[in-house]
Amino acid sequence: MRPHRIRRHRHAHHPAHRVIFGLGVIGIGTLALLDNLNVFGIPLLRTFWPLALVLFGLSRIIWPRHSGSWLFGLALVIVGSVMTAQNLDLVSIRLRDWWPVFIILAGASILMRGLFPHYRREAFVDTPSTLEHGDRINIDASFSAVNQQNDSRNFKGGRIDVSFGGVELDLRQAVMNGPEAVLEVSARFSGIELRVPREWQVVVDIAPTLGGVDDKTVPPMNPTQRLVLRGDAVFGGVEIKN
Repeated sequence: MRPHRIRRHRHAHHPAHRVIFGLGVIGIGTLALLDNLNVFGIPLLRTFWPLALVLFGLSRIIWPRHSGSWLFGLALVIVGSVMTAQNLDLVSIRLRDWWPVFIILAGASILMRGLFPHYRREAFVDTPSTLEHGDRINIDASFSAVNQQNDSRNFKGGRIDVSFGGVELDLRQAVMNGPEAVLEVSARFSGIELRVPREWQVVVDIAPTLGGVDDKTVPPMNPTQRLVLRGDAVFGGVEIKN
């Protein structure tokens, strides 16, 4: 059976944007700390800070906000890469000679937004949600976004594996026949948002590494069923809600 498409209005920012921004802040802080400790013989922050532009540009290419975002992201990737190579004395380019290129790219971005005004809203802001009926969850997401609902009448758990992406899983319509279901979670440089029924007790057994787990669920008064979350969050975040 083909999954039904359910449209919903969503905020313009993809959850992975926060992960990318956080990674950039962590990277700059790490380089500054290593410089202060004189761990390496070259000034790391001054040399490699343009890589933050590359990271931000990649996020705009992978998760564009509108039809012209990929042009802006591509420009950031090129500028960041060239500046890093120049700091390493690998190339010798005078960026001031090339500044008109950015005006051209900006104009092209504006033109594409005018030609495709609904591109952002339809393709990226309103991320389609798939409705699944299976008893087990099996989600693999790499450099992508997954928005899924599940209304299984005999939910048994499953697995979520995401790298450099984002996953939203809504289990509020699912029913658990047994006393317990286990959901294996692995979030690497990614964000996961999980919604569960109010009658489920959530047991979190996730090991965060430079990441975080935020359980916002309200424990039921007389829990008879529980969802166990096991796994890891490496430079990522997991949020659980009712």
